[in-house]
Amino acid sequence: MSRDDSGRTDPLMTRDLTTLPKAHLHLHLEGSARPATIAELAGRNGIALDDLQAFRTLPEFIERYAIAVSAITKGVDLERICYELLVDEAAQGVRWCEPHVEPQLYAPTLGTLDEVWAHMRAGFARGAAETGVDWGVIIGHNRVMPAEEAERMAGWAAERAIEGIVGFGLSGDEQRVGPAPFARACAIAAEAGLLVVPHAGETVGPESVAGALALGANRVAHGVRSVEDPQLVVRLADGEITCDVCPTSNLKLSVVGHLDEHPLPVLLDAGVPVTLGSDDQLFFGSLVADEYAVARKYWGLSDSELAEIARTSARASGAPKRVKAGLLSAIDDWTVS
Repeated sequence: MSRDDSGRTDPLMTRDLTTLPKAHLHLHLEGSARPATIAELAGRNGIALDDLQAFRTLPEFIERYAIAVSAITKGVDLERICYELLVDEAAQGVRWCEPHVEPQLYAPTLGTLDEVWAHMRAGFARGAAETGVDWGVIIGHNRVMPAEEAERMAGWAAERAIEGIVGFGLSGDEQRVGPAPFARACAIAAEAGLLVVPHAGETVGPESVAGALALGANRVAHGVRSVEDPQLVVRLADGEITCDVCPTSNLKLSVVGHLDEHPLPVLLDAGVPVTLGSDDQLFFGSLVADEYAVARKYWGLSDSELAEIARTSARASGAPKRVKAGLLSAIDDWTVS
């Protein structure tokens, strides 16, 4: 792969990356909310909104995330968050948006699980109708919660696969709980044809990624620490297991000390399929097109290389075939524009 190791940007790489058609596969719903919206909702509900970007570790980040979630106290709030997400994604060139969502966070406070899901669907449907951005969601489970709850949610998701649910994932602090307890939940999801997308290889090393592969992962959210085990990297490449990488998130959470040290170039050079995601733009301040700009700036990726990452995002997504085909065609058009 051609790359300027000095980090200099090729002056010919001038295409606007917000116009590069892409799928966005690594983002969390509340973490992708507009700062102004969360501030408004928090103010209405008398919630003290600390500086959401004032954290140094993953546990501190998780505490800030809980504050943002607590500001969403009505079904219309949740619908608004989903609607605004697709509007904002459209401005980033996103054609398929695949956020991790946890409707269980809001049940029973906002109603039954199905009622909460109805609010989410309504918001996504309105955003899609207005912007043309297609969507599907990954139902997430926080790994510090019981495995039995994960199995319940996987079963619930499996029954609603035709309603916009395309996958099942694990999130939360992987330093506290590894992937092994969730094997049955992931099997339930896989049997229903859902993607299995666990978070792994972020704050824990390659053993976490290996554990995710043992669950039958189709993609790995993060996966960057797999580079610490060259044989594992070969497994990812040979198995065509995509890593949904979020460089700015990794920097902000001290997975890497500087973007120059980030493992993404190693993964790409080894042939591991990689996508770029914002993770939680509310907290990290970086939108998905910004992540493509980071790859351009720090690793000298050309427009054709960035387009190939966008193609990977389409292929690795849970989007219907017609959406994938349209997205791949649009990326081809962008490369010759």
